[in-house]
Amino acid sequence: MRRLPSGVPRAWRNHKTPEGATYREYCQAIVQGFKRRGLSLPKEGMPTLKEAGMVVIELGRLHRDAQSPRRTQLERRRLRREVRGLRVQLVALERRLEEIAKSNGKTLDLATALAMQRMPE
Repeated sequence: MRRLPSGVPRAWRNHKTPEGATYREYCQAIVQGFKRRGLSLPKEGMPTLKEAGMVVIELGRLHRDAQSPRRTQLERRRLRREVRGLRVQLVALERRLEEIAKSNGKTLDLATALAMQRMPE
């Protein structure tokens, strides 16, 4: 996965756009937060970090759309429901990033974890 010089996974061709800057700032804040606590995010966590950053951008878009005076009340309610779903997704992604950082890359893929659960003791 390609990265920016700051180590953040690349999501757009140009990260100098307002959305790209927001994405970069969010990802850098997550990585710096881990570093302050003595954790590091291994390569396996980069796709999850990228997805969390994309969710943050989409949340911003939905908030702007929901506050637009051109939207009907019905559209605003629909957008608020979408925002709630994305917030839940963002929390789950951030928890997963925490797990990956704490395990320092020693994570099992889903298939292996499920297979180990099914094995009789």
